[in-house]
Amino acid sequence: MPRNFNLLALCFVLLLVALGCSKEEIKPKPSPATLADLYPGDLRQVDHIEIRSGSTGELHSYDDAAAIQKWLSTLSGFTLTPDSNQEGRVGFLYGVTLYEKKTRKLGFTNNSIASVYYLYNEAWVREIQAFFEAGKL
Repeated sequence: MPRNFNLLALCFVLLLVALGCSKEEIKPKPSPATLADLYPGDLRQVDHIEIRSGSTGELHSYDDAAAIQKWLSTLSGFTLTPDSNQEGRVGFLYGVTLYEKKTRKLGFTNNSIASVYYLYNEAWVREIQAFFEAGKL
């Protein structure tokens, strides 16, 4: 009986060691990208945008196809540089959601897209803010 217990204990210890030695998933280092690079599809198909102010919670919706495409074209001209610190954060200035035919395709904030944090880009934020404020009319 003690021999079976020792064998069982040994198997249990080996199992714990094997589980402890499992490899951690290695994520590729984020690289500089544009909005067009990160969008899962064709930005020209976006037909609805929602922008929420992180400071007030105010939400603006946009359906004007020409204005949407002009704005997305401008945003796509910016290359975003990943922040070397990818630790989680809270809060945002603006949250943007892009839709195609009522289907949510991509959501991002002024400093993160697809779970990657980017360095603060004043011109990028200015463009988002200007489009947001245009919706107050």
